[in-house]
Amino acid sequence: MASFMKKIECIIRAEKLKDLTSALIKIGAGGMTVSEVRGFGVQNQRPDNFLFVHKNKIEIYAIDSQVKAIISTILMYCSTGNPGDGKIVVLPMDDCIRISSGKRKNRAILLTRGKEKCAD
Repeated sequence: MASFMKKIECIIRAEKLKDLTSALIKIGAGGMTVSEVRGFGVQNQRPDNFLFVHKNKIEIYAIDSQVKAIISTILMYCSTGNPGDGKIVVLPMDDCIRISSGKRKNRAILLTRGKEKCAD
């Protein structure tokens, strides 16, 4: 069974968050969750005391038709071309339920001013 909803997770440099957030709002991303995280990548050089680098993790729920624009926006605003820019992961979702209304699937993701933008 094909999934028509995706969860997009990305790890980005903390200083890129403000500009990325504004850009995602402009392209119509319905919302996002941001967490402050620490970690390390596959770079060959790490400090001797093995400090973890501070990053932001963003989680976005989207329908298939939004995924390409969201990924392009993340790449445009977060890529410096240097190691440590982060990662983007796209995962299939079986269901999504808006707790306040009980709406499911696409209806839980795409709401504007209380009116549905699309049907399941």
